[in-house]
Amino acid sequence: MPENEFSNTRNNCYSFTTLGIFPSNVNALRMKTEVSMANFRHGIVRDLAWLARSPDIMTLPEALRADWLFDVGDLQQCLEKLDHHPEPVISQLRQQACYRLGYYFEDLVRIYLNQFIQPTEIQTNIQVFKDKTTVGEYDFLIRLKDGKKVHLETAVKFYLCTDTRNDSLSHFIGPNRSDQLSRKWQRLNEHQLQLSTTCAGSRQAEKLDLFPDRRSLLLKGYLFYPYAEWQNADNWIEPISPSHARGWWLQLKRAAQLPAHDNFRYGILMKPQWLAPARMCFQDSLSRNELLKNIDDLSSPLLIAQLNQHPEHGWYEVSRGFIVPDDWHNAS
Repeated sequence: MPENEFSNTRNNCYSFTTLGIFPSNVNALRMKTEVSMANFRHGIVRDLAWLARSPDIMTLPEALRADWLFDVGDLQQCLEKLDHHPEPVISQLRQQACYRLGYYFEDLVRIYLNQFIQPTEIQTNIQVFKDKTTVGEYDFLIRLKDGKKVHLETAVKFYLCTDTRNDSLSHFIGPNRSDQLSRKWQRLNEHQLQLSTTCAGSRQAEKLDLFPDRRSLLLKGYLFYPYAEWQNADNWIEPISPSHARGWWLQLKRAAQLPAHDNFRYGILMKPQWLAPARMCFQDSLSRNELLKNIDDLSSPLLIAQLNQHPEHGWYEVSRGFIVPDDWHNAS
């Protein structure tokens, strides 16, 4: 895909919000962030800003936190410069990243590392074998400028909470119902982050002279709660981060509960436009009634951005959520 085609395709989407309704001081910070995100014209730059500024889904021990990646003093200025000339980073996207969110997120992290951390070496997707069988894969092995070596695991996830009264992570389900937060969290902690402690994993890292001095986990995304409850900032359970980005979900038959007045419009978000909150022009957005007509035969979950008008930046996201088929909750 040509460089400017990807930019134009994504240029209609993104700003920054979707942390739910919180106390006024947090809300003020959120609104300030919305405006600064909306200033970026290109979707990939807004996504890089989202990568750096969005909260983690889970609470991590200090030793595993990836906050050090974003301790870049001139990050805002660098993003502004990049927004004027995004072609070099757009050209680094793989073809699959244009329609596969996982590929796009990996590319986004790699671009961020090269642009802002500038390590002396990056190895990605390093498979680990034992007796000719793949037993794991390092997402990133990195050599920093100071010589330290890092194993960085990355993931971006979207889960719908099906029971806010239950304290189990198993009630956070992926949109296609094939994934659970409980299973992903367990695999990250017990397998992916432990790869360098296994014989096969340590041997592969040492072969590359990249046996890690530290491990870091970058786990981004959104958690979605039933529409009637999503603004309740207290309905989270440990080890979910209390500051995680949140949204709502509701069945198609209840989609008429979405506000219909002229202050709000809606946008349908297709992958990979699921990261930074949406920014759209009027022509690319829908009224509530237009949205309902467009999805009256919905067969799979659809991610929707609720939009409000900004005097300078057009229509930008103030919340997001999944509209799901009426039988989604009960599907096997």
